[in-house]
Amino acid sequence: MSACVVMIRVTTIFLFILISSVLIAYPAKPADDDNPRVTILVLSKQIRLLREGLLKQISIIPGRDSIITDESNNQSWTAGAVTVLTERGRLRVFVDSREVSYPIHYRISGITGDDMCAVKLGNEERRYPLPFLITGDEENIRCYTEERLRRFAVESAMAEYSQANWKETEAIMALAHAIMARYYYAKKEARHQDADFCDLTHCQVYRGRIDAVTQLDDNWMIEHDKLKHNLFFHSRCGGSTVDISAFGDAGRPSASPGLGVRDWLFREGVQLCTNEDSRWERSISRDELMGILFPDYKLVEKDRFTLELDRDRMRVRVCHGAGTVSYPVETFRLMINRVKGWSFIRSNSFRVAEKTVDAKKLYIFQGEGLGHCVGLCQHGAVGLARRGYSRYEILEHYYPDLELRSTSGKCAPSPYLSYVIFDISSGRRLDLSHGPNFLSRTVPPGSVFKLIVSLYCASERSDIFNDYDFTCPGVNTRDPNMPDRCWNAGGHGRVRMLDAIPNSCNLYFASLYNRISKKRFMDFFQRFCRSLGIDASLPEISSDRQWSELLAGLDFRLSFTVSDYVRIVRFLHGGADRQEGQDGGPAGVPLQNRLRIFQSLKETFIRGTASGRPRPYGASCNYRELDGLLQRNSVDQREMWGKTATVIDGTNRAMSYGLFIGGSGNTGIVAVLRKGNGHIAAKWAQVMLSRFAGDSAD
Repeated sequence: MSACVVMIRVTTIFLFILISSVLIAYPAKPADDDNPRVTILVLSKQIRLLREGLLKQISIIPGRDSIITDESNNQSWTAGAVTVLTERGRLRVFVDSREVSYPIHYRISGITGDDMCAVKLGNEERRYPLPFLITGDEENIRCYTEERLRRFAVESAMAEYSQANWKETEAIMALAHAIMARYYYAKKEARHQDADFCDLTHCQVYRGRIDAVTQLDDNWMIEHDKLKHNLFFHSRCGGSTVDISAFGDAGRPSASPGLGVRDWLFREGVQLCTNEDSRWERSISRDELMGILFPDYKLVEKDRFTLELDRDRMRVRVCHGAGTVSYPVETFRLMINRVKGWSFIRSNSFRVAEKTVDAKKLYIFQGEGLGHCVGLCQHGAVGLARRGYSRYEILEHYYPDLELRSTSGKCAPSPYLSYVIFDISSGRRLDLSHGPNFLSRTVPPGSVFKLIVSLYCASERSDIFNDYDFTCPGVNTRDPNMPDRCWNAGGHGRVRMLDAIPNSCNLYFASLYNRISKKRFMDFFQRFCRSLGIDASLPEISSDRQWSELLAGLDFRLSFTVSDYVRIVRFLHGGADRQEGQDGGPAGVPLQNRLRIFQSLKETFIRGTASGRPRPYGASCNYRELDGLLQRNSVDQREMWGKTATVIDGTNRAMSYGLFIGGSGNTGIVAVLRKGNGHIAAKWAQVMLSRFAGDSAD
């Protein structure tokens, strides 16, 4: 065999290995890839500070196996460093201590997809993924890096927050989802000719790779194709966000709905973003304001200068003697701040008043928040995360018109499902959907409260517990002190206590309002809560109608935490005291009656509110794939037990939630389902418990 043939074969093998390694390191993207590589323009601010003499130098240090090449690929350096410094206002670039001439175009490349370069900025050091590109001339240098979109979104979200808030994962991930959607939205009208993002605040902060990165591997994403507007976010809103019209016509398509929401929990009346740090006040004289707004125009009649704020249209109207000008509030704010400093008028949520001091006319600006105040409020999102709300609830709190889509290509749990699964005997957590804060999440009990009513009767009114019956007609036309209807419009017919529990008959429990003592029940409730370590109190009851609605589980002023529901599940199941043969147990409920209530809770799945196939209700993603999942992965419903409830809850607006507490064998679950009801929540509990079916023996 000739040496030439051998050389050709060796070369062919080498090229095959080289191409294979490239394909492994950079696999081909499928057509519907949800995680593309994105290009980020970085270090723009630092280059400016360098040019202004406020930063000494920038050092870009490749990894050990990295290579630096020029535009023609005819020069390369291994290792070494690229240094950029300034001399008398001129930028100078050195590669391996050797100064290079302009124009420059250097690319730092690595062998694997995880290679990085270090960038030293004074006392700060960052790590950027490779490839890293440095290009430009002595007037301006531009640096670029590349990253996968999902990782960039998380690391950018973490950079937007202080490290003290990184543990609030649901707030971080909500912002990461918004940043991902911003990438797709920007494709409609790119802001950068040669990059997808920059690291300045008009895009979002990015400081390179972070060690404690959280993976964004969710099965549900924002449906970016249906976005009506960009997903803006800001630092603090001070109590309410403002409408997207703050940016003017360019920021809001004519058919787009508004974005302003109240940043609070409506049921509790808790403001999520409001404290002393959020409130601010600034003043500026009329003469200075005129000089900023009209620097090249001499006003002849300055006494006719007026300024008015239209908060409904988010515009500032200025009359200056020779005419009238109207500015979007964001435009007005930035015009002032370019002269007075970026935080002079701190936000777009402000009021303005006139005041005369020593014959000098002043304009007083009073406001709340920090930033443009449109879209997601980072401070408020942290407040929601700390209260146990999921990333999808946080997103819909600030962007009410969002739609979600599945990206998994398979049946995945609903994005609106939150749950905790636990061992009933020990209380040990087995699975938790959205972090430990979910355990402190408060949810109204709704029909779960009927269990406490039944426990009271089991303890103190055996006559009602054993013998009282009521015919539920579905619609109440007789007693004005009772609710107008049962949840089942057709009625439940003649029921007793152990029938009313699994069927959750509203009118049966409401009918007890004139049969049991309000005072004795309230005393029992306090004992019950004390015995289980629950911190809860009943709302004030001022009428028989309110009393009957409370007994029927229709008073949503009362709340328990998810941890409280875990305690109730363990109590209902019996736990250690049943095994030890105790009679009475917590709150003095006889064991035999507790067991009868427990058995009736098994009927919930056989003939009660959780029986049958899933019935559509609320958001389609809550039930669309549920029937198939139940057939493939679910606990036998004959092994399931528990109580369903449909409650009115939410953050800044009322929303239907499904609640289920119960379990299968010795495995318990508390499930909360946004845009759902108790029936669908119970079905999801069946699916989620299937992973622990082998441990569910009683």
